[in-house]
Amino acid sequence: MQVKIRLSVLGLVLAAIIAGGCAGSMRPTKFTNTDYNFAFLERVAVLPLLNMSEDRQAGSRATRILITELLASRTVDVVEPGETRAALNRITSGDPTPTTEQVVALGKALNVQAVIQGSVAQSGTSRAGTVMIPVVTLDVHMLETESGQVIWAATHTEKGGSAGAAILGTGSEPISQTTRRCARRVIKTLVN
Repeated sequence: MQVKIRLSVLGLVLAAIIAGGCAGSMRPTKFTNTDYNFAFLERVAVLPLLNMSEDRQAGSRATRILITELLASRTVDVVEPGETRAALNRITSGDPTPTTEQVVALGKALNVQAVIQGSVAQSGTSRAGTVMIPVVTLDVHMLETESGQVIWAATHTEKGGSAGAAILGTGSEPISQTTRRCARRVIKTLVN
């Protein structure tokens, strides 16, 4: 009798954990400027993402991953990060958030139709039972370089790990894997 009660309780706990894990998944929030013709978008520059989290490497890690995921999407060509940094330093004196006029100047200097900038709003872990689950939030937007106007923006939060890892207490995935999945979902809002 006690075994049946324990199995029933275990079943309820497992169902609650699985349901809780599924409920935490949200779709990315996105904006697309319907007046912009994305067919003309061939080459972009990705500015270093600002790091708003306590994870000191989050900005550079997310910037590299975002560039790789953009290239993997085969949607646009991306300027080499060193060229982008050099032009950003020259035009903005190192300010990571360029003005509208500076975005236009970056477009001319780098021969790009758009600039992508944004931030890592969250990069850390949260506790799920005995397991620490990585959580990453990216907020990115694209500015076209003729007027500096926003033509696309997306925000997404991605949680790492799996329900199985939480249930079994076996650990979770690395933060870089969660960041990559988050970047991929953000970029999917641009290419779909």
